[in-house]
Amino acid sequence: MSLLSDFLIFCYYCCYCAIILLDWLLHVVLGRRFTPLTEDSLLRDLSLNDRRLLLSDSLTGRWWYQGFTHLLKCYREDDTCSVDGRMGIERRLKEILNNRLAISRRLPTVDLTKCPIKEPIFIIGPMRTGTTYLQNLLYQDPRNTSPLFYELMCPVEENTDAVNAGKDPRVLMFSFFLDVALRGKRMFRNIHNVQAKSPHECFHLFDNMGIFKFYQGVIGNTGPYRDWVRARTKEEMVEAYRFHRLQLQLILLARNSADHEQHVILKDSIHGVYLDAILAVYPDAMFIHTYRNPCKSLASVCSVVQHFTFCAYDPKDIGRDALDNPVFHAGNEILEFRKNHPDQEHRFVDIDYEHLVRAPIDTVRQIYDKFGLDLSEQAEAKMKEYLKENPQNKYGRHHYDLEPYGLNEEEIFEKFRDYIEYFNIQC
Repeated sequence: MSLLSDFLIFCYYCCYCAIILLDWLLHVVLGRRFTPLTEDSLLRDLSLNDRRLLLSDSLTGRWWYQGFTHLLKCYREDDTCSVDGRMGIERRLKEILNNRLAISRRLPTVDLTKCPIKEPIFIIGPMRTGTTYLQNLLYQDPRNTSPLFYELMCPVEENTDAVNAGKDPRVLMFSFFLDVALRGKRMFRNIHNVQAKSPHECFHLFDNMGIFKFYQGVIGNTGPYRDWVRARTKEEMVEAYRFHRLQLQLILLARNSADHEQHVILKDSIHGVYLDAILAVYPDAMFIHTYRNPCKSLASVCSVVQHFTFCAYDPKDIGRDALDNPVFHAGNEILEFRKNHPDQEHRFVDIDYEHLVRAPIDTVRQIYDKFGLDLSEQAEAKMKEYLKENPQNKYGRHHYDLEPYGLNEEEIFEKFRDYIEYFNIQC
């Protein structure tokens, strides 16, 4: 299997090199690109009926497509984006269109009332505050579950025969692409190790609503798109979270198991921005707020974005985006919500990153005690086994610093002063 994988990756890189040459010739001779990134190029493989279904109001309002085309325009007009970047963007945007079509076709065949999703737990800490570590740890409890990477990237697989036979095409496809990425940039595993069948952030479900998180950081000219995202109303974000829940229900129902009777552990920094909308859709939601010195977490965010970027993105622009964009660090937004809604404090538990790393099982007990959950001997044993097999820095230490990104501690402390003082964050 390893030899086959090596051969496929070799062929992939050969094709990639040929495409780079073709793209250069098209760009120089004809002023065109191998991946034009236009609406026509993305929709051309769809039938007329599929296009009508895609652009109908059958799932959500049409505002999602406005965001989709706004970001597409940003990508198309960025000449610094690499061929690899443009190919990855085109592939992902086509996946998103196909996701919406697959969801539309699946809905008439299922009964969503069989999967109500009760008392979901949202990990809402800023990026790089131990959220991935904590999600994976909680996932070890058999009474918890989380959406997996391949399910989030593609919530509905229409080839049900292959799925039932244990050969889900999504697992094979995303395992291959992750393998290529990890071999191309080995630091990825040190920084944020992702596997096709591991729990993951659910921001990918918002991709299908035209609300992109990570793709705001892969090119340097997305200002107009970010302005569009920030202009979304509470009503629109409630609709986005209804679609988030719908996709989650489809994922759990497709497993043909009792997973939908478990506590669902969801994780993403974007959730901290939209707590009002979450509670409108998930009225019994509970929240784990992880926190850390923002100077350290933002330096780590900048490093992540720089390693994942596909273009000549100025490190100082990365720093400014990380500081100004609350989808990466929603500490101030979380604080504002909690000050304005003291009656909702029973939903929140605050977790210090340093304590999580130092005493993970004690941290889990703190969470379970707050939410009235029972930590069984079986769950604790599985968590301890996971910690033994996955020590911190298993794949190497991730080094990062503020200075290359044009940030300094003083301005970060000033921006998050109230947040730091309110949660007594040690800096």
